[in-house]
Amino acid sequence: MATVGRVVERDGNWTSRTVSILAALAVDAGLVWLLYFRSQYNPPLGEAEMFWLRVLAGFGVYAVVQQWTLANQTGRGDDFSAALDKFVSASPLVTAAIVEAYWLGAQGMGALTWRHHAVAALWAAFAVTDFFATDITNQRLRARQFNVGDGA
Repeated sequence: MATVGRVVERDGNWTSRTVSILAALAVDAGLVWLLYFRSQYNPPLGEAEMFWLRVLAGFGVYAVVQQWTLANQTGRGDDFSAALDKFVSASPLVTAAIVEAYWLGAQGMGALTWRHHAVAALWAAFAVTDFFATDITNQRLRARQFNVGDGA
């Protein structure tokens, strides 16, 4: 019995999915840096605007990268990288929850400032929406490939 092998060519270029995964891991590192290593950081009144400017600029870039990946890469490529991208997209939520739980157990509610909690909530909320948006889009595209759920 003859078998037909599938040849996969890699040209060495990064896909948008790779960029998406690396961006989520960079956000994880940033959350650990801010919530753990900089837990006592409370900018003075004059520097608070720069803190929020950096946070919101980083969030904007991350949101654009994730949405670009969702539009460009969803439904393409292999299932392993799609699943990896989907689960890594939820990692900011997991990272924020773990570090927040650590500080809650170690020092109580006063360990982090309201800014830390707001940043963690911002990234966690986007992680949830990104996870489900990626999952739902992948499910719809797979169903369409098999003509499942088509009204026609």
